[in-house]
Amino acid sequence: MFLPSPTSRLQLGFAGANGCPDPHLSVDGMTTAGPNLSHWPGNRTPPAWKADLSTGIAFRFARAAAADQDAFLGDVQVVVNDHYDTDGFGALLAVLRPELALAREDTLLLAAATGDYGTWQTWRSFAIDRIVAGLARPESPIGAVFRGVTDPDELSLRRYAWLLENATAVLDHTGQFAALYGPEMAAVQQEITHGLAGGLQRQQHDQLGLAIVTSDGPRRRMTLNTLAGAFRVLHVQRDRDGTRYRYHDRTESWFELVTLRPLPRRDLRPLAARLATLEPDHDGAGWHADLPTEPIPELYFGVRAPQAYGQLTRDLRPSRLPAERVANEVMAFFAAPPLASPTR
Repeated sequence: MFLPSPTSRLQLGFAGANGCPDPHLSVDGMTTAGPNLSHWPGNRTPPAWKADLSTGIAFRFARAAAADQDAFLGDVQVVVNDHYDTDGFGALLAVLRPELALAREDTLLLAAATGDYGTWQTWRSFAIDRIVAGLARPESPIGAVFRGVTDPDELSLRRYAWLLENATAVLDHTGQFAALYGPEMAAVQQEITHGLAGGLQRQQHDQLGLAIVTSDGPRRRMTLNTLAGAFRVLHVQRDRDGTRYRYHDRTESWFELVTLRPLPRRDLRPLAARLATLEPDHDGAGWHADLPTEPIPELYFGVRAPQAYGQLTRDLRPSRLPAERVANEVMAFFAAPPLASPTR
């Protein structure tokens, strides 16, 4: 007697600002209740299925015995994510189309790592991540499919639905989407190659989990993350008009991971306050820091502004502090015991 898989009844949904009223499985992100497969902080993933990426967690679920899947799902009929990204796509694919996904497991895991960790893995994983991100853009070969969709939740649902239906085209035949990744890929590869050839200076402080990376001019975050060799990264950017500073905690220390062990995050605001005593605000700029609960908290000298997740969007300004002084203050901060501080 043939028994259908417990996942065969699942339908794709999306949990936006209002959540999802139907019994559902949430993957990658988290809704407030119900079964959950995610590496986000506070997730409800069963211990036996935990992994570094939500896509990896979904693969462990996909390989579980049908009885275990059924017990976990209960009366769930819908699988949702609450945001749109490559790890979310991989997790949904592993749950809803497990045979197709399992045959491409390494490809999906590397693409999810490219997007979530902001590091170079392979050219194909970079391409897939950028295809997912840019699917509805005007330069996308299938951008017209989403033209006129203005509601962000509806757009996320439609993009996921298209990706699930056309997964083999995205995963196996990336070249047709080259407009979405080609120019950026070439630029990232050039920056990394230049950095490895001496275009970046790197000081590693392993006990502090810190790398101080110095470059002439700006660098992409993926370049910095790939070459830093640490999860705490201070970028010293030397420009013709002065030196700019930006520190960031990589996302690995925000997610709940299994094999990677970044040092715990520190509240960067006391460090910003210390630097502000050495360099008070001037020319509309100052030292600012994000809460440690942000996925990628930054410390920077520049114009106070919110950041776009994973992007270098803030307006940095030249600082009057010498690089050695800033580096020493950052190292002293991480070497000292953490201070108790509020979370907001």
